[in-house]
Amino acid sequence: MTPLIITSLSDLYSLSVDNIIDVRTPTEYAEDHIPGAINLPVLSNSQRKEVGTIYKQVNPFDARKIGGALVANNTANHLQGPLAEKGGGWQPLIYCWRGVNVLAHSLLYLIKSAGECACLKVVTKAIDEK
Repeated sequence: MTPLIITSLSDLYSLSVDNIIDVRTPTEYAEDHIPGAINLPVLSNSQRKEVGTIYKQVNPFDARKIGGALVANNTANHLQGPLAEKGGGWQPLIYCWRGVNVLAHSLLYLIKSAGECACLKVVTKAIDEK
């Protein structure tokens, strides 16, 4: 999948999507997010800290293995909770402010069957327009 690159918030709002989903931690979402986005974090604040610590102090492989299990569990909770009623035509736009990365792709992969999903990379210029 080729990520969308948006250079302004007006470009973002011209897209035809049902929901904008921010997959970052609740703390990151609270600090700043695209107006109207909902937060469905793939890692909690404490989980992100734990995985980051393992990445730096143990090794990246162990961090990815533990992080992958946490992401899968958290995504399952989203699918059974706030996303449970979404139908096959639902078209979310999923993003992580740091760019298209493993977090956004993880959620995207696990809900792809729910509809045609778009994944977004927001460049800094768009963030400054708020």
